[in-house]
Amino acid sequence: MGLLIMLPSCVLYDPELVGMDAGRDAGMCTTRRPDPRPTNTDGDDVAEVAFGLRQVNLNQGSEWESIGYDLDGLCTGSPDYVSECIVRGPRERDGMEGIDNVFGRGLYPLIDVAVPGLEEMAVAAQEEGRGMPVLRVRQWNGTPNDPQVEISIAQAVFGTSLPGSAGMPPEINIISTTEWELPDGMPVPLPVWDGDDFLWLRTDAFLGGNPDDPFIIDRTAYIVDNTFVARLPDRIDIIFPTDDIGVLVRLTNAVATGRLTADGLALDPLVVAGRWRVSDLLSTAQNIGLCRGSDLFRALELQLANIADVLSMQPDPGAPQVDCDAVSIGVTFVGTRAVIAGVTPGLPLSDLCAVGDAGVPDAGSDAGVDAGVDAGQDAGDDAG
Repeated sequence: MGLLIMLPSCVLYDPELVGMDAGRDAGMCTTRRPDPRPTNTDGDDVAEVAFGLRQVNLNQGSEWESIGYDLDGLCTGSPDYVSECIVRGPRERDGMEGIDNVFGRGLYPLIDVAVPGLEEMAVAAQEEGRGMPVLRVRQWNGTPNDPQVEISIAQAVFGTSLPGSAGMPPEINIISTTEWELPDGMPVPLPVWDGDDFLWLRTDAFLGGNPDDPFIIDRTAYIVDNTFVARLPDRIDIIFPTDDIGVLVRLTNAVATGRLTADGLALDPLVVAGRWRVSDLLSTAQNIGLCRGSDLFRALELQLANIADVLSMQPDPGAPQVDCDAVSIGVTFVGTRAVIAGVTPGLPLSDLCAVGDAGVPDAGSDAGVDAGVDAGQDAGDDAG
């Protein structure tokens, strides 16, 4: 067991200690991390299950402090605001139980001003089964505690409520990455999220398009007290496209946990938490129309430099402090049972800053730059 190191305003826990710890008192605090792996004997496996992840919560408001996990083993707060790296901007407290979630606290308010309605667009696409993450569970014994399961994540291209037959998915004519129809040319019914919808996943989420070889997978995941716990591979591409905009997410030190509802038909909530390197975040800005060289891009770059609160790679104990180079993130989804129908090519991310007919990049609109910077700063001030 690792040593418990007490600091004036926080408690640093050994990374192997992942449970809920002692209560806050006289400078001590809890740290929210996934519960540890159960020690019971595994049993026979049931059939695989899958969940379409919907209703992503990006615009979190004051909820940010309860979304995510403690990523750095520190409960940062007054008076010394201990951190694993040097924060260049105003020092801010962690959320409840040491939760690290600068994305919800300070970053998304800026993005929401620069790209109004991003959350609404994402949620609308997910309700139609487009671009949504899909969590797949294999080798589960079907009980509330399983010391080893296999969990993978891919993205859906589309889905339907149309029933299949003889255990097979319905027949769909796939015309392109954005067009599909029934054999008689009629539109494909949208999912209704009753647990029986069929989902087609992106081919590029798997090696060689093989559904049995996903890129995002944890073969040593587990379930404890009805909560699935999976670690995500570092900096693997997670694509969230809609018709017009999208985001390419690359996280490190990331975890996904999902609480199974009593009826077994949903994960509520499904939490994804991790570290998002500033350079990776800036590299996907063009996918939402924030173009390098524009005032909006420079405002985002400045804000990220000021709010970065963690390192992209968790430091070794005793390593010298350097500037923070990543933002902590915590988001939630609601996972609803669905059936995986197969794979098909998905819509690529759009580069909204590509060179236009005039031979120069479309730098996007700079409207709301000042409002965006103020929104991000005000969010951080309120949180402190």
